[in-house]
Amino acid sequence: MHFLVNGSSPIKSIVLVGLLIGAGWVQAQEEITFYLEDEPIYTSSSKTSPGILMELVLEMSKHLDISPDIQFLPWKRAQINTIKTSNSIIFPLTRTKSREDNYNWVCKLFDVPVMFINKRGQKIINTLEDAKQLQKVASVIGSAQGEKLKSYQLKDTIQVKGSVLYNLLNSGRVDAIYTAQPEAVYAWSQQEYEDKLQFGATLQVLPLWIASSKQSNQIDNKKWQQALDKIKKSGFFDKKLKEYFGE
Repeated sequence: MHFLVNGSSPIKSIVLVGLLIGAGWVQAQEEITFYLEDEPIYTSSSKTSPGILMELVLEMSKHLDISPDIQFLPWKRAQINTIKTSNSIIFPLTRTKSREDNYNWVCKLFDVPVMFINKRGQKIINTLEDAKQLQKVASVIGSAQGEKLKSYQLKDTIQVKGSVLYNLLNSGRVDAIYTAQPEAVYAWSQQEYEDKLQFGATLQVLPLWIASSKQSNQIDNKKWQQALDKIKKSGFFDKKLKEYFGE
């Protein structure tokens, strides 16, 4: 059986119908954009070491049949763009009260412990009283831990890009850093510094989420959670945790 379109030949009709169907499908599928910070631990533009969350979320994207447009921006701009752009995603984003109403919270990836971290041979910083004896402490600008550090009312605190945080500690320009333990473990090992790190008691726990714009009709939270469950069940999730953060 042949279908004709305006008297054209069967072959041309088939081709035309195929093109129309294809065009309709493209129009129905809006592009999903990832707004990310280019940093080595979670989301990097590096082809050889793209970051643990980049690997996890791209593996989830395969299950969702998504090919995102990935854009790397300064962290604060990435957050603003996600809020303003429909069908856009950001990760990892800590779910906090101040951010709660600005995003659609898609699914939680994992929790990370935050503490004061310094070099072995120095006094371990377990409490705020310990931290108040320090001359200078650094944290990542625009981060939840950075905001928390401000509230501790220490002698001197600074907010810097994640890419320079560990150089400050290694060089002695700060006495300690306040950040998530897994991030510090990975970043320190990548730089191959001679000194070893030591970790104080956990003072904050950060839930790291995939979040999206509230105007995101192409993003189904339930399907994203199912994709996360699949990569956990397959062993991919735990494999990447071990590769980046060790035992």
